[in-house]
Amino acid sequence: MSNPGPRYPQAAQRAGAGGSVQVEFTVNTDGSVGGVRAVSSDGPRQFQREFEREALAAVKRWRFQPVSEATTTRRTIAFQQ
Repeated sequence: MSNPGPRYPQAAQRAGAGGSVQVEFTVNTDGSVGGVRAVSSDGPRQFQREFEREALAAVKRWRFQPVSEATTTRRTIAFQQ
């Protein structure tokens, strides 16, 4: 299993801003991830889109052990300094 974290947006980091993004995705039978989408996000409005973009990019890189049946799940990714 590999779950690299998201890149913290530089502008948000400089501003000391934090937030979180709830992401929904499907773990495919081969352990790859598909169907990734942002369900909700919070934090300063001007950084929400950046948080979402970085969270989605990170989840797309995730890999899990193979499963017998594809499973859809949600995770919350936090951006905190």
